[in-house]
Amino acid sequence: MSRRSFLAWSGLVGAGVALTGCSPHGEEKAKDEGAADATPAAFEYDSTHWSGCHVNCGSRCPLKLYVKDGTVVRVGNDNEGTDDFEPGGIYQMRSCVRGRTNRQRIYNETRVQKPLRRVEGTKRGEGQYEEISWDEAIDQIATTMKEIKDEYGNDAFYIQYGTGQLGGTVAKSWHPDKTAFARLMNLYGGYLRHYCDYSTGQINWELPLFNGDAYSNNEVTDLVNSKNIVLFGNNPANTRMSGSAMQYLITQVRLQNPEAHIVVVDPHLSDTAIGVANQWVPIRPCTDMALVAGMIHHLFTEGKLDEELIRSKFIGFFSDTFVEDVKQGEPKDTSFMGFDKAGALVIDEDMSYEAYLKGTGAYEGTGEKTPEWAAAITGVPADTIRALADLFVDGPTATIQGWGPQRHSAGGNNARAIALIAAITGNVGISGGGTGAREAVGGVPYKVATAIPTFPEKNTVDVCVSFFDWYQAIEDYQSMDDATWGVRHINEKGATIYAEEPGTIKLKAPIKFIWNYASNVMAGQHADINDSLRIYNLPDEKDSGVRMIVTVDCYLTPTALVSDIILPGTTAFEEDDIVTGGTAWTGFVCCESAAIDPLFEAKPVYEICTLIADKLGLKDQFTEGKSQLDWVKWSYEQGVEAGEDFPATFEEFREQGLFKKTDQHEPAIATDEKIATPSGKYEVFSKQAYNLSKQWDLTCGGYVPDDGRDQITGLPIYYNNVEGFGDEATKADYPFQLIGHHTKTRTHSSYGNVEWMKSVAPQQCWINEQDAAALGVENGDDVIVSTERGRSQLSAKVTPRIMPGVVSIPQGAWYDPETRDAATIGSKDVLDKGGCISVLTSARPTPISKGNGVHSNLCKIEKA
Repeated sequence: MSRRSFLAWSGLVGAGVALTGCSPHGEEKAKDEGAADATPAAFEYDSTHWSGCHVNCGSRCPLKLYVKDGTVVRVGNDNEGTDDFEPGGIYQMRSCVRGRTNRQRIYNETRVQKPLRRVEGTKRGEGQYEEISWDEAIDQIATTMKEIKDEYGNDAFYIQYGTGQLGGTVAKSWHPDKTAFARLMNLYGGYLRHYCDYSTGQINWELPLFNGDAYSNNEVTDLVNSKNIVLFGNNPANTRMSGSAMQYLITQVRLQNPEAHIVVVDPHLSDTAIGVANQWVPIRPCTDMALVAGMIHHLFTEGKLDEELIRSKFIGFFSDTFVEDVKQGEPKDTSFMGFDKAGALVIDEDMSYEAYLKGTGAYEGTGEKTPEWAAAITGVPADTIRALADLFVDGPTATIQGWGPQRHSAGGNNARAIALIAAITGNVGISGGGTGAREAVGGVPYKVATAIPTFPEKNTVDVCVSFFDWYQAIEDYQSMDDATWGVRHINEKGATIYAEEPGTIKLKAPIKFIWNYASNVMAGQHADINDSLRIYNLPDEKDSGVRMIVTVDCYLTPTALVSDIILPGTTAFEEDDIVTGGTAWTGFVCCESAAIDPLFEAKPVYEICTLIADKLGLKDQFTEGKSQLDWVKWSYEQGVEAGEDFPATFEEFREQGLFKKTDQHEPAIATDEKIATPSGKYEVFSKQAYNLSKQWDLTCGGYVPDDGRDQITGLPIYYNNVEGFGDEATKADYPFQLIGHHTKTRTHSSYGNVEWMKSVAPQQCWINEQDAAALGVENGDDVIVSTERGRSQLSAKVTPRIMPGVVSIPQGAWYDPETRDAATIGSKDVLDKGGCISVLTSARPTPISKGNGVHSNLCKIEKA
């Protein structure tokens, strides 16, 4: 946010909250806060401290902080070890450009300085706050918790998903069930948990319908043995670009395997495609399953598939064995989706993949799924489809899908289809091949504890909701059960299981209290911000309306400004913790020491939870007599007890800070020897999915229209999905497919308040040159992007790097409404000036996973 928008949006009143430059002593910002110099200048410092970059990019890079007179004067990166990328080498885990700007996050004008309380009578989202003392804040929180527990029980408490403080042990914000808040709440009786996350909402539950596993793939270092590498919607040059992440690894692979043919299948020509690929295959969003059908049709009709392999390891492909295949794939108990207790869901028609390809059986009249058929849907030429298919049988061919293809309204079918082409061409279980899941980056783990104990066995709440559907539990929890909103049961071992009888797993209370720690989900990553604001402002009544939202954060994010209480948290550089990481043949553990004292009145989250626990009479149980540093020592000692050979006492471990180790392991190869599906085989046709299609109410109890655009299909087939390419009714008014992509300048919304990052790559809407010309839009023009849900303004990036008919907005920009008058809160007519795509995306849950199909949007574009 600009300082203008920050001041206008927050509108802080009452005690007069200070909004200075946020230097540690109220002085001006240090001189090196301007543009970065090409040549680092000499600088003075008193001490150095190891810490880490705690954001959600998958890396956790070590950072070395240089401190002078109690102020961080420079953020450096790992400079220990060599640059040799090879077995047994300890290479440097160098941070990316984002990590090097952390000084601008420490001393940022959006830092929360004191506890704040929403002014009585104002709406959530107006940003009207008054300063209060820590005692007042803790007392009001504890009092409200007691009232809610007495009235509703522990089912009314919810810990929000958040990854703004990721990677630590004591101060971690993810997974929510491993946080200090989880420890506190479980000691208090528990809370409503959620399953899955905003990154992997569909692939996590739907790829296993095919192969029983959402994550296993060959280790990236094995790509040196690949003849071909196909990346579906995977852009690590932006998402995982540090020296300890995927982009570094695949760049090294390219250097060591220069003959590999690397293909990127993506609607936009990503930085990864430019950096390492030989070929870009532009494809219309959420049509990957049609592409795969066209590819398999070509290979099948040309006799290029191994029939013996398919008959031995797959079910649901051939017509002549389909009936017997379905019997093998019947879910056996409630550990699988779609358990059919009565045995009533019998299939009496040919629904095999062979029938689908030919347009026969249950698919009579749908047409043959030739490459030409696929070309008309995907925008990929038929000859390109054939050539791409041939790469898979001229391998070994590695297949890696990012998590973008599954974040669509039919994204689960995308995920299954991409894995299908990898497996059916015999590329699983071999060196140089792969499963079609996300990349596995390897590493050499340290045996330290990575979370403090949270006592999950004390949680009395035995149901959980989808990470994406928590908002419905504020408005209408009584509509939520397993058959409408995917509510699941948690058994005594902590495993999520499905219902024996559809509609029997229900929520017991509305969400009345939300803990929001290091998270900008509620007015940032979550969909349809305008409707979310409406829900947050529902009156607090017996069966609906949230009573209290408490945010603990370093920054006044858009989400913080929909809270009732905002508590100033510390950055990772103001507290002690421990973090682990590594890739390939190297692993590290970093004992992080506070580089500076907490700024203003900020407190570490462990101390905050201790204060609340004290008010609830749980302090001794919560702390076990340990300080935060004691827990860091405990983590180290857990490693020692597990056999970790640390060359240091804890005091020496803390003093040295960063430790690395290496080995010379061969790259791990994912196998298909034990497939965790009901049949134990690849299930091209999933009886689990078919059963769900008959058992579940896909209108979510009337929440979404019964328009046929939500489907659960036994096969991973293409259908006319919500706001997809074939949605002609919506396209009449909103002609462009809108997707989101990750930008180099942010990790989700983290770093969204760093001016250096904004100057590197301003928030822009990518639009093809042909489309821009038709609209009269030139590069750099301000445009307004609109969907049925809202409007957002940003400048246009006119480029050939995105296919015609598709536009893309980088996700994670901070929501910045033009007005925040109480009367306009939640109105879709309010113009967002921050380029926040979540103003435009749909909160309609996806059919199986009840996840976020937020890349399926139809929009229009107008010059501002």
